[in-house]
Amino acid sequence: MRNESNVTLEQDSFVTAHGKCWQFDDSYKARIVLVDGTEIPFESAGTIRRSPLKTGLGKGESVSYSDFEGYGTLAFETRILLNDTTAFVDCTFVPADMAGLSVKEVCWPGPLKADEAGSYAVLNTMQGQLLPTDWPQQTGEKIPFDGQMGSEAAYMPWWGEITPEGGYLCYVRQSWDSAYTIAHPAGGPTRVSVRHLPSLGKMGYARTVTYCFVPGGSDYVTLCRLYREIADEEGRPRTLREKAAQNPNVEKLIGCCVMHVEGKTHVSEGSAYYNKENPEKNDRLVPFDHWTKRVRQLKEMGVDQLYLHLDGWGQPGYDNQHPDYLPPCKEAGGWEGLKELSDTMQELGYMFGVHDQYRDYYLDAPTYDPDNAAMSADGTLFELARWAGGPQNYICASLAPDYVRRNFEQLFAHGIHLEGTYLDVFTCNELDECINPHHPMTRRECIDARNQCFHYLTAHHVAPSSEEVNDWAVGAQVFCHWAPYIGNCAIPVPLYNLVYHDCVIIPWMMPAGRWGIPEGTTGFMHALLNGGMGYMDEYLDGAELEENIRQWQVIRELQRHVALEKMVNHEFLSDDRSIQRSTFSDGTQVTVNFKDNTYQIKYPA
Repeated sequence: MRNESNVTLEQDSFVTAHGKCWQFDDSYKARIVLVDGTEIPFESAGTIRRSPLKTGLGKGESVSYSDFEGYGTLAFETRILLNDTTAFVDCTFVPADMAGLSVKEVCWPGPLKADEAGSYAVLNTMQGQLLPTDWPQQTGEKIPFDGQMGSEAAYMPWWGEITPEGGYLCYVRQSWDSAYTIAHPAGGPTRVSVRHLPSLGKMGYARTVTYCFVPGGSDYVTLCRLYREIADEEGRPRTLREKAAQNPNVEKLIGCCVMHVEGKTHVSEGSAYYNKENPEKNDRLVPFDHWTKRVRQLKEMGVDQLYLHLDGWGQPGYDNQHPDYLPPCKEAGGWEGLKELSDTMQELGYMFGVHDQYRDYYLDAPTYDPDNAAMSADGTLFELARWAGGPQNYICASLAPDYVRRNFEQLFAHGIHLEGTYLDVFTCNELDECINPHHPMTRRECIDARNQCFHYLTAHHVAPSSEEVNDWAVGAQVFCHWAPYIGNCAIPVPLYNLVYHDCVIIPWMMPAGRWGIPEGTTGFMHALLNGGMGYMDEYLDGAELEENIRQWQVIRELQRHVALEKMVNHEFLSDDRSIQRSTFSDGTQVTVNFKDNTYQIKYPA
């Protein structure tokens, strides 16, 4: 990444890069926001000192802020450094003295302006979207998890903007303690900015965002390639080929269809989903042997690769009493019925995995102990009563690996043959922290703990899965439940696949109208465009089942070619964006027409 772009820092703007002058939005107020909502603008400092900055890596400017009226010894510094080697620009917030302040977030630097006609933002909200600067709808006011990175709000910790004259990628270095804001009123313009979050209630270390500039003629694919180059240099990704060398079930997964099935459902009275008017609807049971018969039927119909994901297999029922889920549901067949299903899957050459959960911590779990719950920085325990199991806290993630080991050792001891397992919400929900002195944990340590759960499974040749995907998990996670698009997004575009297609396998719900599938399109077409897996509907029959199998066979053939390959390009081939093409590193090209649901696959000679 040698600096050949003549990027220069400017006194009256930000930088000039590739001939384009970039400016921050001067209406944005850099500020510290306290927990009580009080804002401390940077400009309210009694003393502001600017000084040149020069290091062995580059040069820039340092600005120190102090003497804030009413805030004692509050002092901090901002540093902007242009790296002479890479031409990347680091913007670093340094908390010199913030003791005693209850900080909610630090908002700096502000958003860059990219308001020229034809400009658009590149946003990693879930699978990804492009947001033209003049997009007619208001966008960004409801980002999942309040924009916290490391969740589905941002599968990857960067955003960018592209203009006709050039573009930039903004990489948030300490993403685990970061969030971002998208502001786009109807008709524009777009403003995207970072928010630095405290760790365990304190702003105790420096925070950096890095701007990487690209020349005119660049696009969103350029930014994806640039970020993958950065990630590779940092050593974070592990490809599916690398994962398959450690776990043979990774390769076996390629070409499978996914069938997500249910066992026992029980909705407790404390749950937000409890049906008071029809209490009989709060319980449902599908015995294990129902699925044993179903998979034999599919085998007879020519389905020779299948991954079965079993929900509600524990005695309490789906989303109940975690992490104390064992033994298997007696009414569904108990240990004997679960083993028969497991043995049948192995006999048929299929893959078997179960749903499990090591974040939601239910108060009625037999071994529940509030001392094991994640404690917020203010000393409280998070409380929720939404899901089927009713009132809950969160398990401190530092304890999750031990719970995983405790439960899976019992499954292995009973002869349950697992080749994949789904650890719910890890790659979807926000990162946790815990201030309990018995098991203190930062969000960065939460990442390590969640990945440790994945590594335990891999060590036992169980392919680890989770709800969605995330940059922090790309070294350990093999596949997911889905990685779709955020609802009401501007222009859906597969940014995550453009960066990490060769690292994680992503399934797609096949029909139209499913959650995360853009309006007017089908999951089948997205599965083809992305070279991903497809779902097999667990209750279809007759002609509908035959059509589902036909679609899976097309997906299987494609996936066998491209699952281990990078997605090297994506392009829109029509003005209405209904015709799109993806290209993979082996030369395979997939063209889909979302309007008439046709496709063309060209394999290399």
